[in-house]
Formats: sequence, C-alpha cells, structure tokens
Amino acid sequence: MLSLDEIRAYRSPRWDQLPDIDLYMDQVLVVLDKYLRIFKETEDEKIITSAMINNYVKQKITKPPVNKKYTRYHVAFLYVVCVLKNFVSLSDICVGVGSLLNGRHSAEAFDMFCEEFDAALDAVFGDGEDNRKKPVTDTERILRATTTATANMLYAKYFISLSAKMAGGDEVD
Repeated sequence: MLSLDEIRAYRSPRWDQLPDIDLYMDQVLVVLDKYLRIFKETEDEKIITSAMINNYVKQKITKPPVNKKYTRYHVAFLYVVCVLKNFVSLSDICVGVGSLLNGRHSAEAFDMFCEEFDAALDAVFGDGEDNRKKPVTDTERILRATTTATANMLYAKYFISLSAKMAGGDEVD
C-alpha cells in the first residue's frame, strides 16, 4: 500500500493524460495498473486483469475493442469501473456513467469524475476540510457519494493495514 504522503499526492489521470492511441490488452493493463496503484495493497496485486476486461465486454458493460484495440474511452471507462467496483454494482456504475455522460463529452465527464474523486481523497486524507461546492443535480449527488465512499474505504484500508503492521512489529512509514 502507498504511504500516507503518496496517497495525499495521488492525482487521478485526466482525459488528456490518457493514451491517445489505441492499445492492445496488455498495454491497457500496464496503463491501468499505473493509474490504479492507489488501490494496491501489495506491489504484485492486480486490480484489473484481462479476464475481467473480457468479462466486462462479454456482459456488454463496455464496448468491445475494435480489431483487438482499446481506445481512450475504454481506458477511462475501465478506470472508473475499477475505482468504484468495490461497493457499487457494475450495473449501477453503468447507470451512473450514462447519467454523467448525459449531454457531456466523454472527456468532460471523465475529468469531472476524476476531479470529484481527487477532491474526496483530499477531504478524507487531508485536514478533513471539504471545500467542494454543494452538489446540485442528482448526478452530482451520486458522484459525490460514490467518490467519497471510495475515499473513505481507502482511508479505512490504509489504517487497518497500518494497524496490522504495528501489531506484527513491522516498521511503518
């Protein structure tokens, strides 16, 4: 697991930081592994696998690749799924993404999600101050609730891991 300082410094990728060329499965896994490092409890842990992605395609949760290549949209969608999948059902994630996309370009919706997630992490792992503006729409309320829940889950996992290390006599950072 990342140190507290690394978690506090973490920033979600923005649309323009995602690869703008189509990627093969193994490349998608490398990119997502880098972006999702905040969720890894050990360096070897896999947050997403090719089997998971293939299952998401088979269940029509995400669009199939074209000629075995995944687009920036795929990477963004899979990032959102991986961030939320621990306590939001895949069907609810799809509804939420659809709501977030309603009237928005994929880039705007993805960046909105990432900004909200980063703000939730700052509020939970920072000084406890939540400086975000009050959500107005149902979509904004849902986005706020899910990103805050994810940040709180990470917070709990971090301190549970820290307690386990201390109980085991391990050094903590």
